[in-house]
Amino acid sequence: MINREQEFRNAFYFLKRWSKSPLTPSYTIGYSRGLADREPAQRCYDYILLLGKDSTISFEEKLNLLYTFLEKANEENRKRTVMGTAFYSILQSYIRSSIINIEKGEPVQTRRK
Repeated sequence: MINREQEFRNAFYFLKRWSKSPLTPSYTIGYSRGLADREPAQRCYDYILLLGKDSTISFEEKLNLLYTFLEKANEENRKRTVMGTAFYSILQSYIRSSIINIEKGEPVQTRRK
């Protein structure tokens, strides 16, 4: 049996690393589309840091709050630009699949494929 809170923690910190990745200079080497991911990644990373400072809520709740934030940010992004980025929806998909894996008793993905 897996430790649910530990798996939610793993998923939360994986999302933190994933959001920080587009902010590094090496992210866009050979991938010019990565420049479009910088602004969404910065917003997401800042929100994750804000959630990380609050130790009173569980990691499961932090993931739920992050999912809600990503839904709102994705809607704003669609209204604002014609050519958007899939950054928010990819993170939402990861959160959904992580919750399903935890419910099944399986560990979450902690490395990018």
